Amino acid sequence: MKKNFISGIIWTVVILLLLWLSLTSRLFFRWDLTQEKRYTLSENTLTLLSNLNEPIEVTLYLNGTLDANMAQLRNAFLELIQEYNIYGNRQFNIVNINPSASSDESSRYAEYRALESEGLTGMTVSLQGNDGSLSQQIVFPWALFSSARDTVAVALIQPSSNRGAEQSIQSAIEDLEYQISDALRILERSSLTKVAFIEGHGELTEWETYDISDALSRYFQIDRGFLSDDPSILEPYAAIIIASPKEPFTEQDKYIIDQYIMRGGRVMWLIDGVQISDEELASSGVSPTMPLDINLSDMLFKYGVRLTPTIISDLQCTYMPINVSKAGENPRFEPMPFFYSPLLQGSPYHPITKNLTSVRATYPSGVELLSGDNMIQKSVLLITSNASHVTTAPDNIILNEVLTIDPKTYFTTGYVPIAVSLEGIFPSVFTHRMTPKGLAPTETKEMSVATRMVIVGDGDLIRNDFERDEGGYRLLPAGYDRITRQTYGNSDFALNSLLYLTDENGLMNLRNRRMTLRLLNKSKVLTHSSYWQAIAIGAPLVLLILLGVLFFSYRRYKYK
Repeated sequence: MKKNFISGIIWTVVILLLLWLSLTSRLFFRWDLTQEKRYTLSENTLTLLSNLNEPIEVTLYLNGTLDANMAQLRNAFLELIQEYNIYGNRQFNIVNINPSASSDESSRYAEYRALESEGLTGMTVSLQGNDGSLSQQIVFPWALFSSARDTVAVALIQPSSNRGAEQSIQSAIEDLEYQISDALRILERSSLTKVAFIEGHGELTEWETYDISDALSRYFQIDRGFLSDDPSILEPYAAIIIASPKEPFTEQDKYIIDQYIMRGGRVMWLIDGVQISDEELASSGVSPTMPLDINLSDMLFKYGVRLTPTIISDLQCTYMPINVSKAGENPRFEPMPFFYSPLLQGSPYHPITKNLTSVRATYPSGVELLSGDNMIQKSVLLITSNASHVTTAPDNIILNEVLTIDPKTYFTTGYVPIAVSLEGIFPSVFTHRMTPKGLAPTETKEMSVATRMVIVGDGDLIRNDFERDEGGYRLLPAGYDRITRQTYGNSDFALNSLLYLTDENGLMNLRNRRMTLRLLNKSKVLTHSSYWQAIAIGAPLVLLILLGVLFFSYRRYKYK
Protein backbone atom coordinates (compact mmCIF):
# COMPACT_ATOMS: atom_id res chain seq x y z
CA MET A 1 0.00 0.00 0.00
CA LYS A 2 2.78 2.37 0.97
CA LYS A 3 4.66 1.46 -2.20
CA ASN A 4 1.65 2.29 -4.39
CA PHE A 5 1.17 5.58 -2.57
CA ILE A 6 4.79 6.65 -3.17
CA SER A 7 4.55 5.57 -6.82
CA GLY A 8 1.38 7.63 -7.23
CA ILE A 9 3.08 10.70 -5.74
CA ILE A 10 6.07 10.30 -8.07
CA TRP A 11 3.84 10.01 -11.16
CA THR A 12 1.79 12.98 -10.04
CA VAL A 13 4.95 15.10 -9.64
CA VAL A 14 6.24 14.01 -13.08
CA ILE A 15 2.95 14.86 -14.78
CA LEU A 16 2.74 18.25 -13.04
CA LEU A 17 6.36 18.99 -13.97
CA LEU A 18 5.78 18.12 -17.63
CA LEU A 19 2.62 20.23 -17.63
CA TRP A 20 4.48 23.19 -16.12
CA LEU A 21 7.33 22.89 -18.62
CA SER A 22 4.92 22.80 -21.56
CA LEU A 23 2.94 25.77 -20.29
CA THR A 24 6.08 27.84 -19.76
CA SER A 25 7.57 26.80 -23.16
CA ARG A 26 10.58 25.26 -21.44
CA LEU A 27 9.93 21.91 -23.04
CA PHE A 28 10.07 22.03 -26.82
CA PHE A 29 10.52 19.13 -29.18
CA ARG A 30 9.81 18.75 -32.89
CA TRP A 31 10.76 15.94 -35.25
CA ASP A 32 10.65 16.68 -38.98
CA LEU A 33 10.03 13.35 -40.73
CA THR A 34 9.76 14.79 -44.27
CA GLN A 35 12.50 13.72 -46.68
CA GLU A 36 13.34 17.28 -47.76
CA LYS A 37 13.00 18.69 -44.20
CA ARG A 38 10.09 20.85 -45.23
CA TYR A 39 9.33 21.94 -41.67
CA THR A 40 12.92 22.63 -40.62
CA LEU A 41 13.88 26.30 -40.70
CA SER A 42 17.42 27.28 -41.65
CA GLU A 43 19.91 28.71 -39.17
CA ASN A 44 19.71 32.08 -40.92
CA THR A 45 15.95 32.20 -40.42
CA LEU A 46 16.27 31.16 -36.77
CA THR A 47 18.79 33.97 -36.24
CA LEU A 48 16.37 36.48 -37.77
CA LEU A 49 13.56 35.23 -35.54
CA SER A 50 15.71 35.46 -32.43
CA ASN A 51 16.41 39.13 -33.23
CA LEU A 52 12.75 40.11 -33.64
CA ASN A 53 11.86 42.71 -31.06
CA GLU A 54 8.33 43.65 -32.12
CA PRO A 55 5.21 41.82 -33.34
CA ILE A 56 4.64 41.36 -37.07
CA GLU A 57 1.21 41.53 -38.66
CA VAL A 58 0.82 39.32 -41.73
CA THR A 59 -2.02 40.25 -44.10
CA LEU A 60 -2.75 37.41 -46.52
CA TYR A 61 -4.83 38.16 -49.64
CA LEU A 62 -4.81 34.61 -51.04
CA ASN A 63 -8.17 33.52 -49.63
CA GLY A 64 -11.64 32.44 -50.66
CA THR A 65 -12.54 29.63 -53.05
CA LEU A 66 -9.23 28.63 -54.65
CA ASP A 67 -8.15 26.07 -57.20
CA ALA A 68 -6.05 23.15 -55.96
CA ASN A 69 -2.71 24.77 -56.85
CA MET A 70 -3.41 28.09 -55.17
CA ALA A 71 -4.92 26.33 -52.14
CA GLN A 72 -1.72 24.31 -51.84
CA LEU A 73 0.36 27.49 -51.94
CA ARG A 74 -1.85 29.12 -49.31
CA ASN A 75 -1.61 26.11 -47.01
CA ALA A 76 2.18 25.97 -47.41
CA PHE A 77 2.41 29.67 -46.52
CA LEU A 78 0.24 29.28 -43.41
CA GLU A 79 2.20 26.21 -42.30
CA LEU A 80 5.44 28.12 -42.67
CA ILE A 81 4.08 31.09 -40.69
CA GLN A 82 3.07 28.61 -38.00
CA GLU A 83 6.68 27.42 -37.88
CA TYR A 84 7.86 31.02 -37.63
CA ASN A 85 5.44 31.54 -34.75
CA ILE A 86 6.75 28.49 -32.91
CA TYR A 87 10.36 29.66 -33.09
CA GLY A 88 9.59 33.39 -32.92
CA ASN A 89 7.66 33.52 -29.64
CA ARG A 90 4.26 33.90 -31.31
CA GLN A 91 5.02 37.29 -32.81
CA PHE A 92 3.17 36.75 -36.10
CA ASN A 93 -0.50 37.68 -36.25
CA ILE A 94 -2.27 36.56 -39.45
CA VAL A 95 -5.08 38.63 -40.96
CA ASN A 96 -6.94 36.91 -43.80
CA ILE A 97 -8.56 39.13 -46.45
CA ASN A 98 -10.49 37.85 -49.45
CA PRO A 99 -10.55 40.57 -52.15
CA SER A 100 -13.38 38.69 -53.92
CA ALA A 101 -15.60 38.35 -50.86
CA SER A 102 -18.12 40.99 -51.95
CA SER A 103 -21.11 39.72 -53.95
CA ASP A 104 -21.36 43.11 -55.67
CA GLU A 105 -19.26 43.21 -58.83
CA SER A 106 -18.50 46.94 -58.64
CA SER A 107 -17.29 46.58 -55.04
CA ARG A 108 -15.06 43.67 -55.99
CA TYR A 109 -13.43 45.53 -58.86
CA ALA A 110 -12.97 48.59 -56.67
CA GLU A 111 -11.07 46.36 -54.23
CA TYR A 112 -9.03 44.95 -57.11
CA ARG A 113 -8.10 48.44 -58.33
CA ALA A 114 -7.11 49.50 -54.80
CA LEU A 115 -4.73 46.52 -54.52
CA GLU A 116 -3.34 47.10 -58.01
CA SER A 117 -2.62 50.74 -57.12
CA GLU A 118 -0.44 49.47 -54.25
CA GLY A 119 1.53 47.24 -56.61
CA LEU A 120 -0.26 44.03 -55.64
CA THR A 121 -1.11 42.65 -59.06
CA GLY A 122 -3.75 39.99 -59.48
CA MET A 123 -3.66 36.74 -61.43
CA THR A 124 -6.39 35.07 -63.45
CA VAL A 125 -6.61 31.32 -62.85
CA SER A 126 -9.03 28.62 -63.91
CA LEU A 127 -11.27 27.02 -61.28
CA GLN A 128 -12.73 23.61 -62.06
CA GLY A 129 -16.08 22.72 -60.50
CA ASN A 130 -17.21 19.31 -59.29
CA ASP A 131 -19.11 18.81 -62.55
CA GLY A 132 -15.97 19.47 -64.61
CA SER A 133 -16.97 23.00 -65.66
CA LEU A 134 -14.31 25.70 -65.80
CA SER A 135 -14.60 29.27 -64.58
CA GLN A 136 -12.15 32.15 -64.33
CA GLN A 137 -11.27 33.77 -61.03
CA ILE A 138 -8.96 36.60 -59.99
CA VAL A 139 -6.63 35.89 -57.09
CA PHE A 140 -4.02 38.02 -55.35
CA PRO A 141 -1.11 35.81 -54.24
CA TRP A 142 0.35 38.47 -51.97
CA ALA A 143 1.10 38.94 -48.28
CA LEU A 144 1.96 42.13 -46.42
CA PHE A 145 4.38 41.98 -43.49
CA SER A 146 3.92 45.03 -41.27
CA SER A 147 5.80 46.25 -38.23
CA ALA A 148 5.47 49.51 -36.37
CA ARG A 149 8.00 51.10 -38.73
CA ASP A 150 7.38 49.73 -42.21
CA THR A 151 5.37 47.39 -44.46
CA VAL A 152 6.87 44.96 -46.98
CA ALA A 153 4.87 43.27 -49.74
CA VAL A 154 5.79 39.66 -50.55
CA ALA A 155 4.76 38.01 -53.83
CA LEU A 156 3.97 34.38 -53.07
CA ILE A 157 4.37 33.37 -56.71
CA GLN A 158 6.11 34.85 -59.72
CA PRO A 159 4.25 34.50 -63.07
CA SER A 160 6.23 32.52 -65.61
CA SER A 161 5.53 31.82 -69.26
CA ASN A 162 7.90 28.84 -69.50
CA ARG A 163 6.57 26.81 -66.57
CA GLY A 164 3.30 25.01 -65.98
CA ALA A 165 0.98 25.73 -63.08
CA GLU A 166 2.24 22.85 -60.92
CA GLN A 167 5.89 23.72 -61.60
CA SER A 168 5.24 27.37 -60.73
CA ILE A 169 3.58 26.35 -57.46
CA GLN A 170 6.48 24.06 -56.60
CA SER A 171 8.98 26.85 -57.29
CA ALA A 172 6.89 29.27 -55.21
CA ILE A 173 6.73 26.88 -52.24
CA GLU A 174 10.48 26.25 -52.43
CA ASP A 175 11.05 30.02 -52.37
CA LEU A 176 8.66 30.86 -49.51
CA GLU A 177 11.17 30.75 -46.67
CA TYR A 178 13.55 33.04 -48.54
CA GLN A 179 10.79 35.51 -49.42
CA ILE A 180 9.51 35.71 -45.83
CA SER A 181 12.99 35.88 -44.28
CA ASP A 182 13.94 38.56 -46.79
CA ALA A 183 10.90 40.62 -45.74
CA LEU A 184 11.89 40.24 -42.06
CA ARG A 185 15.43 41.33 -42.90
CA ILE A 186 14.08 44.52 -44.47
CA LEU A 187 11.78 45.23 -41.51
CA GLU A 188 14.50 44.71 -38.92
CA ARG A 189 17.41 46.49 -40.60
CA SER A 190 18.84 49.53 -38.87
CA SER A 191 20.93 50.91 -41.76
CA LEU A 192 21.26 50.61 -45.55
CA THR A 193 24.19 48.96 -47.31
CA LYS A 194 25.81 51.18 -49.95
CA VAL A 195 26.35 50.22 -53.60
CA ALA A 196 27.59 52.48 -56.38
CA PHE A 197 27.31 52.81 -60.15
CA ILE A 198 30.69 53.75 -61.64
CA GLU A 199 30.62 56.63 -64.15
CA GLY A 200 33.09 58.37 -66.42
CA HIS A 201 33.50 55.77 -69.19
CA GLY A 202 30.27 56.18 -71.15
CA GLU A 203 28.26 53.90 -68.84
CA LEU A 204 24.48 53.78 -68.74
CA THR A 205 22.99 56.99 -67.40
CA GLU A 206 20.86 57.43 -64.30
CA TRP A 207 17.70 57.44 -66.44
CA GLU A 208 18.74 54.31 -68.31
CA THR A 209 19.16 52.44 -65.00
CA TYR A 210 16.14 53.95 -63.26
CA ASP A 211 14.23 50.66 -63.09
CA ILE A 212 17.00 48.59 -61.54
CA SER A 213 17.96 51.46 -59.22
CA ASP A 214 14.38 51.56 -57.99
CA ALA A 215 14.45 47.81 -57.32
CA LEU A 216 17.81 48.05 -55.55
CA SER A 217 16.67 50.96 -53.38
CA ARG A 218 14.55 48.51 -51.38
CA TYR A 219 17.80 47.06 -50.02
CA PHE A 220 20.61 49.52 -50.70
CA GLN A 221 21.62 53.15 -50.73
CA ILE A 222 22.43 53.86 -54.39
CA ASP A 223 25.25 56.27 -55.28
CA ARG A 224 26.79 57.22 -58.61
CA GLY A 225 30.12 58.85 -59.29
CA PHE A 226 33.52 59.10 -60.93
CA LEU A 227 36.71 57.49 -59.70
CA SER A 228 39.27 60.00 -58.39
CA ASP A 229 42.94 59.76 -57.48
CA ASP A 230 42.12 58.27 -54.06
CA PRO A 231 42.59 54.46 -54.05
CA SER A 232 40.30 54.17 -51.01
CA ILE A 233 37.33 55.97 -52.58
CA LEU A 234 35.35 52.73 -52.96
CA GLU A 235 35.83 51.47 -49.40
CA PRO A 236 32.36 52.55 -48.12
CA TYR A 237 30.61 50.43 -50.76
CA ALA A 238 29.70 46.77 -50.40
CA ALA A 239 29.52 46.41 -54.18
CA ILE A 240 29.97 48.44 -57.35
CA ILE A 241 28.23 48.16 -60.74
CA ILE A 242 30.03 48.78 -64.02
CA ALA A 243 27.20 49.00 -66.57
CA SER A 244 27.95 49.14 -70.30
CA PRO A 245 31.12 51.28 -70.47
CA LYS A 246 32.01 52.51 -73.95
CA GLU A 247 35.29 54.34 -73.28
CA PRO A 248 38.62 52.87 -72.09
CA PHE A 249 39.48 52.74 -68.39
CA THR A 250 42.68 54.47 -67.35
CA GLU A 251 45.35 52.58 -65.45
CA GLN A 252 44.50 54.67 -62.39
CA ASP A 253 40.85 53.60 -62.56
CA LYS A 254 41.83 49.97 -63.03
CA TYR A 255 44.14 50.14 -60.04
CA ILE A 256 41.41 51.56 -57.80
CA ILE A 257 38.96 48.83 -58.85
CA ASP A 258 41.59 46.09 -58.58
CA GLN A 259 42.64 47.08 -55.06
CA TYR A 260 38.99 47.44 -54.08
CA ILE A 261 38.56 43.79 -55.07
CA MET A 262 41.76 42.80 -53.25
CA ARG A 263 40.26 44.22 -50.05
CA GLY A 264 37.04 42.25 -50.40
CA GLY A 265 35.02 44.49 -52.70
CA ARG A 266 32.32 42.96 -54.89
CA VAL A 267 31.82 43.93 -58.55
CA MET A 268 29.06 43.34 -61.07
CA TRP A 269 30.52 43.77 -64.57
CA LEU A 270 28.08 44.32 -67.45
CA ILE A 271 30.30 44.75 -70.49
CA ASP A 272 29.83 44.48 -74.26
CA GLY A 273 32.47 42.68 -76.26
CA VAL A 274 31.42 44.34 -79.54
CA GLN A 275 30.25 47.82 -80.47
CA ILE A 276 27.27 48.33 -82.78
CA SER A 277 25.68 51.47 -84.22
CA ASP A 278 21.99 51.46 -83.35
CA GLU A 279 21.50 54.58 -85.48
CA GLU A 280 22.83 52.93 -88.65
CA LEU A 281 20.88 49.76 -87.91
CA ALA A 282 17.64 51.72 -87.53
CA SER A 283 18.17 53.89 -90.61
CA SER A 284 19.66 51.44 -93.12
CA GLY A 285 19.18 48.01 -91.54
CA VAL A 286 22.92 47.40 -91.62
CA SER A 287 25.54 48.01 -88.95
CA PRO A 288 29.24 47.11 -88.83
CA THR A 289 30.47 45.33 -85.70
CA MET A 290 33.89 46.04 -84.20
CA PRO A 291 35.59 44.64 -81.08
CA LEU A 292 35.07 46.99 -78.13
CA ASP A 293 38.36 47.54 -76.30
CA ILE A 294 37.86 49.37 -73.00
CA ASN A 295 41.20 48.28 -71.50
CA LEU A 296 39.73 45.71 -69.10
CA SER A 297 40.73 42.48 -70.85
CA ASP A 298 43.87 41.97 -68.76
CA MET A 299 41.93 42.42 -65.51
CA LEU A 300 39.19 39.95 -66.42
CA PHE A 301 41.78 37.49 -67.76
CA LYS A 302 43.66 37.68 -64.46
CA TYR A 303 40.45 37.01 -62.57
CA GLY A 304 39.69 33.93 -64.67
CA VAL A 305 37.41 34.92 -67.56
CA ARG A 306 37.66 36.21 -71.11
CA LEU A 307 35.02 38.35 -72.78
CA THR A 308 35.02 37.33 -76.43
CA PRO A 309 34.61 39.89 -79.29
CA THR A 310 31.51 38.08 -80.52
CA ILE A 311 27.77 38.53 -80.91
CA ILE A 312 25.67 35.52 -79.96
CA SER A 313 22.39 35.03 -81.83
CA ASP A 314 19.91 32.35 -80.91
CA LEU A 315 16.80 30.66 -82.24
CA GLN A 316 15.08 31.23 -78.89
CA CYS A 317 14.65 34.99 -79.07
CA THR A 318 12.28 37.95 -78.99
CA TYR A 319 10.56 39.57 -81.99
CA MET A 320 11.23 42.83 -83.82
CA PRO A 321 9.28 44.77 -86.51
CA ILE A 322 11.21 44.29 -89.77
CA ASN A 323 10.41 45.74 -93.20
CA VAL A 324 9.48 42.73 -95.36
CA SER A 325 8.49 44.69 -98.50
CA LYS A 326 10.55 44.49 -101.66
CA ALA A 327 12.65 47.36 -103.00
CA GLY A 328 10.44 50.15 -104.40
CA GLU A 329 7.34 49.06 -102.47
CA ASN A 330 5.79 50.85 -99.55
CA PRO A 331 7.33 49.78 -96.22
CA ARG A 332 5.48 46.92 -94.57
CA PHE A 333 6.63 45.95 -91.09
CA GLU A 334 5.90 42.58 -89.55
CA PRO A 335 7.10 41.02 -86.28
CA MET A 336 9.94 38.66 -87.10
CA PRO A 337 12.28 36.68 -84.86
CA PHE A 338 15.15 38.93 -83.85
CA PHE A 339 17.92 36.40 -83.35
CA TYR A 340 20.29 39.01 -81.93
CA SER A 341 18.04 39.38 -78.86
CA PRO A 342 18.18 35.87 -77.36
CA LEU A 343 16.21 34.72 -74.33
CA LEU A 344 18.76 33.39 -71.86
CA GLN A 345 18.08 30.56 -69.43
CA GLY A 346 19.34 30.61 -65.86
CA SER A 347 21.09 27.85 -63.98
CA PRO A 348 18.66 25.98 -61.70
CA TYR A 349 21.51 25.28 -59.25
CA HIS A 350 22.60 28.82 -58.36
CA PRO A 351 20.73 31.09 -55.92
CA ILE A 352 20.90 34.01 -58.36
CA THR A 353 19.07 32.26 -61.17
CA LYS A 354 17.05 29.45 -59.54
CA ASN A 355 13.36 29.79 -60.52
CA LEU A 356 14.24 32.85 -62.62
CA THR A 357 12.22 33.54 -65.76
CA SER A 358 14.01 33.98 -69.08
CA VAL A 359 16.35 36.97 -69.32
CA ARG A 360 16.31 39.11 -72.45
CA ALA A 361 19.71 40.01 -73.92
CA THR A 362 20.63 42.38 -76.76
CA TYR A 363 23.70 41.65 -78.91
CA PRO A 364 25.33 39.64 -76.11
CA SER A 365 28.93 38.47 -76.17
CA GLY A 366 30.15 35.10 -74.96
CA VAL A 367 32.04 34.74 -71.68
CA GLU A 368 34.76 32.08 -71.50
CA LEU A 369 35.79 30.52 -68.20
CA LEU A 370 39.54 30.01 -68.02
CA SER A 371 41.05 27.02 -66.26
CA GLY A 372 44.07 26.80 -64.01
CA ASP A 373 43.08 28.56 -60.77
CA ASN A 374 41.74 26.29 -58.05
CA MET A 375 41.18 29.15 -55.63
CA ILE A 376 38.28 30.54 -57.68
CA GLN A 377 34.92 28.81 -57.91
CA LYS A 378 33.30 29.51 -61.28
CA SER A 379 29.60 29.05 -62.08
CA VAL A 380 27.61 29.70 -65.24
CA LEU A 381 24.54 31.85 -64.54
CA LEU A 382 22.98 32.59 -67.93
CA ILE A 383 23.30 30.52 -71.08
CA THR A 384 21.83 30.41 -74.58
CA SER A 385 19.75 27.52 -75.93
CA ASN A 386 21.05 24.55 -77.92
CA ALA A 387 20.52 26.45 -81.21
CA SER A 388 22.96 29.39 -81.27
CA HIS A 389 25.25 31.12 -83.74
CA VAL A 390 28.49 32.98 -83.00
CA THR A 391 29.39 36.04 -85.08
CA THR A 392 32.98 37.19 -84.54
CA ALA A 393 33.77 40.87 -85.02
CA PRO A 394 34.60 42.58 -87.31
CA ASP A 395 31.53 41.75 -89.36
CA ASN A 396 28.18 43.23 -90.40
CA ILE A 397 24.70 42.83 -88.97
CA ILE A 398 22.03 42.90 -91.70
CA LEU A 399 18.47 42.87 -90.43
CA ASN A 400 16.95 41.50 -93.64
CA GLU A 401 19.11 38.41 -93.32
CA VAL A 402 16.69 37.05 -90.74
CA LEU A 403 14.24 36.46 -93.60
CA THR A 404 16.61 34.07 -95.39
CA ILE A 405 18.30 32.26 -92.50
CA ASP A 406 18.02 28.48 -92.53
CA PRO A 407 17.93 27.51 -88.83
CA LYS A 408 19.28 24.01 -89.48
CA THR A 409 22.51 25.25 -91.03
CA TYR A 410 22.88 28.59 -89.23
CA PHE A 411 22.36 27.71 -85.55
CA THR A 412 25.04 25.05 -85.24
CA THR A 413 26.38 25.78 -81.73
CA GLY A 414 24.65 26.03 -78.40
CA TYR A 415 24.81 26.62 -74.66
CA VAL A 416 27.08 29.66 -74.87
CA PRO A 417 27.67 31.24 -71.41
CA ILE A 418 26.64 34.89 -71.27
CA ALA A 419 26.88 35.51 -67.51
CA VAL A 420 29.07 33.83 -64.88
CA SER A 421 29.86 34.21 -61.20
CA LEU A 422 33.31 33.97 -59.64
CA GLU A 423 33.93 33.38 -55.96
CA GLY A 424 37.19 32.91 -54.11
CA ILE A 425 40.64 34.51 -53.80
CA PHE A 426 41.73 36.58 -56.80
CA PRO A 427 45.24 37.64 -57.86
CA SER A 428 45.89 41.31 -58.52
CA VAL A 429 46.48 42.43 -62.08
CA PHE A 430 49.07 44.85 -60.67
CA THR A 431 51.27 42.12 -59.20
CA HIS A 432 54.91 42.97 -60.01
CA ARG A 433 53.76 46.20 -61.70
CA MET A 434 54.34 49.81 -60.82
CA THR A 435 51.56 51.77 -59.18
CA PRO A 436 50.08 54.14 -61.79
CA LYS A 437 51.16 57.73 -61.51
CA GLY A 438 48.84 60.37 -60.13
CA LEU A 439 47.42 58.26 -57.28
CA ALA A 440 47.78 58.89 -53.59
CA PRO A 441 50.42 56.64 -51.99
CA THR A 442 49.04 53.25 -50.93
CA GLU A 443 50.17 49.68 -50.36
CA THR A 444 49.43 47.31 -53.25
CA LYS A 445 47.83 44.03 -52.23
CA GLU A 446 48.74 41.16 -54.57
CA MET A 447 46.09 38.66 -53.41
CA SER A 448 42.53 39.32 -52.39
CA VAL A 449 40.57 38.15 -49.41
CA ALA A 450 37.61 35.89 -50.21
CA THR A 451 35.24 37.86 -52.42
CA ARG A 452 32.80 37.55 -55.33
CA MET A 453 32.02 39.03 -58.71
CA VAL A 454 29.48 38.59 -61.52
CA ILE A 455 30.47 39.09 -65.17
CA VAL A 456 27.80 39.60 -67.85
CA GLY A 457 28.59 39.82 -71.56
CA ASP A 458 25.77 42.29 -72.25
CA GLY A 459 26.05 45.88 -71.08
CA ASP A 460 22.41 46.65 -71.82
CA LEU A 461 20.97 43.80 -69.76
CA ILE A 462 19.77 46.24 -67.07
CA ARG A 463 18.94 49.12 -69.42
CA ASN A 464 15.39 50.46 -69.39
CA ASP A 465 13.61 52.64 -71.96
CA PHE A 466 10.94 55.31 -71.88
CA GLU A 467 8.05 55.87 -74.28
CA ARG A 468 5.67 58.79 -74.79
CA ASP A 469 2.44 58.46 -72.87
CA GLU A 470 -0.32 61.11 -72.79
CA GLY A 471 1.99 64.08 -73.19
CA GLY A 472 4.66 62.64 -70.87
CA TYR A 473 6.90 59.62 -70.66
CA ARG A 474 6.30 56.16 -69.26
CA LEU A 475 9.03 53.93 -67.88
CA LEU A 476 9.51 50.61 -69.66
CA PRO A 477 11.15 48.15 -67.25
CA ALA A 478 14.44 46.47 -68.02
CA GLY A 479 13.75 43.40 -70.13
CA TYR A 480 10.43 44.73 -71.45
CA ASP A 481 9.38 43.48 -74.89
CA ARG A 482 7.31 46.05 -76.82
CA ILE A 483 5.91 43.40 -79.19
CA THR A 484 4.57 40.90 -76.66
CA ARG A 485 4.32 43.45 -73.82
CA GLN A 486 6.03 40.93 -71.58
CA THR A 487 8.65 41.79 -68.98
CA TYR A 488 11.46 39.26 -68.70
CA GLY A 489 13.62 38.56 -65.66
CA ASN A 490 16.35 41.16 -66.24
CA SER A 491 15.61 43.20 -63.11
CA ASP A 492 15.27 40.08 -60.97
CA PHE A 493 18.60 38.80 -62.24
CA ALA A 494 20.37 42.08 -61.45
CA LEU A 495 18.73 42.35 -58.03
CA ASN A 496 19.55 38.75 -57.13
CA SER A 497 23.13 39.31 -58.30
CA LEU A 498 23.60 42.29 -56.00
CA LEU A 499 21.96 40.49 -53.08
CA TYR A 500 24.23 37.52 -53.69
CA LEU A 501 27.35 39.68 -53.93
CA THR A 502 26.59 41.49 -50.67
CA ASP A 503 25.18 38.49 -48.77
CA GLU A 504 27.33 38.01 -45.69
CA ASN A 505 24.90 35.74 -43.79
CA GLY A 506 24.10 33.14 -46.43
CA LEU A 507 20.44 34.13 -46.68
CA MET A 508 20.52 33.79 -50.49
CA ASN A 509 21.28 30.08 -50.10
CA LEU A 510 17.65 29.62 -49.06
CA ARG A 511 16.78 30.07 -52.73
CA ASN A 512 18.48 26.73 -53.43
CA ARG A 513 16.03 24.85 -51.23
CA ARG A 514 14.26 22.02 -53.06
CA MET A 515 10.98 20.30 -52.27
CA THR A 516 9.07 17.54 -53.99
CA LEU A 517 5.34 18.00 -54.49
CA ARG A 518 3.69 14.58 -54.29
CA LEU A 519 0.51 15.24 -56.22
CA LEU A 520 -2.45 12.93 -56.67
CA ASN A 521 -3.16 11.45 -60.09
CA LYS A 522 -6.12 13.54 -61.28
CA SER A 523 -7.48 10.92 -63.68
CA LYS A 524 -7.44 8.22 -61.02
CA VAL A 525 -9.05 10.57 -58.51
CA LEU A 526 -11.96 11.23 -60.89
CA THR A 527 -12.27 7.56 -61.88
CA HIS A 528 -12.06 5.96 -58.43
CA SER A 529 -13.39 8.75 -56.21
CA SER A 530 -16.57 6.85 -55.25
CA TYR A 531 -14.59 3.73 -54.33
CA TRP A 532 -12.20 5.59 -52.03
CA GLN A 533 -15.02 7.59 -50.47
CA ALA A 534 -16.76 4.34 -49.59
CA ILE A 535 -13.52 2.96 -48.12
CA ALA A 536 -12.93 6.15 -46.12
CA ILE A 537 -16.44 6.04 -44.64
CA GLY A 538 -17.01 2.29 -44.37
CA ALA A 539 -13.61 1.08 -43.12
CA PRO A 540 -13.79 2.95 -39.75
CA LEU A 541 -17.34 1.65 -39.18
CA VAL A 542 -16.32 -1.94 -39.95
CA LEU A 543 -13.27 -1.60 -37.69
CA LEU A 544 -15.43 -0.18 -34.88
CA ILE A 545 -17.91 -3.06 -35.18
CA LEU A 546 -15.10 -5.64 -35.11
CA LEU A 547 -13.57 -4.05 -32.03
CA GLY A 548 -17.01 -4.06 -30.35
CA VAL A 549 -17.55 -7.75 -31.15
CA LEU A 550 -14.09 -8.65 -29.84
CA PHE A 551 -14.59 -6.60 -26.68
CA PHE A 552 -17.94 -8.18 -25.79
CA SER A 553 -16.65 -11.65 -26.72
CA TYR A 554 -13.72 -11.17 -24.36
CA ARG A 555 -15.97 -9.98 -21.52
CA ARG A 556 -18.33 -12.89 -22.09
CA TYR A 557 -15.44 -15.37 -22.00
CA LYS A 558 -13.84 -13.77 -18.92
CA TYR A 559 -16.96 -13.61 -16.78
CA LYS A 560 -18.57 -16.83 -18.00
